[in-house]
Amino acid sequence: VFAAEQDNSWNIYTASIDRKEEPYFFAATVLKTETVVATDAEEFQPAFSPDGKEVAYLENRVTLKVVNLASKQPRTILAADRNYSYADGDQWFDWSPDGRSLLVNFVDHQRWSFEVGLIDAQGKGPVLNLSKSGYEDVHPVWTNGGKAMVWASDRMGLHGTGGAAQQ
Repeated sequence: VFAAEQDNSWNIYTASIDRKEEPYFFAATVLKTETVVATDAEEFQPAFSPDGKEVAYLENRVTLKVVNLASKQPRTILAADRNYSYADGDQWFDWSPDGRSLLVNFVDHQRWSFEVGLIDAQGKGPVLNLSKSGYEDVHPVWTNGGKAMVWASDRMGLHGTGGAAQQ
């Protein structure tokens, strides 16, 4: 799964092997490309669900969505008002190993900082704030087969006067 700019818009596509006599993706001379999501919005940063049946992606840099590959129906997981993007790639999410939830960065509106949250992959219910630290908490990932989560924080880092801090 990948994002590419086509017809003046970033969209989500999949590529797969098209010829049985070329079984290795890296050496294939012909690939079959299919559109997953193509709208007037900018879609990028796609990631397959663990079972490969869905793709999570960002719409317009800040809305986390999931699209079902069979139905092609997208759903909003984390609304745009919970994120703010300064540059491409500064938003983060990670599928749980069972595909039932995602770890995300989100903006704490009380102090405009990133917190780490857990959210249902169906888009039901609010984001659960896991870090609640009041510091910048970013890039959460699942580990230990889904039994643990880790993320970076500037909580114990050296803090400078310009807002910069070590993580």
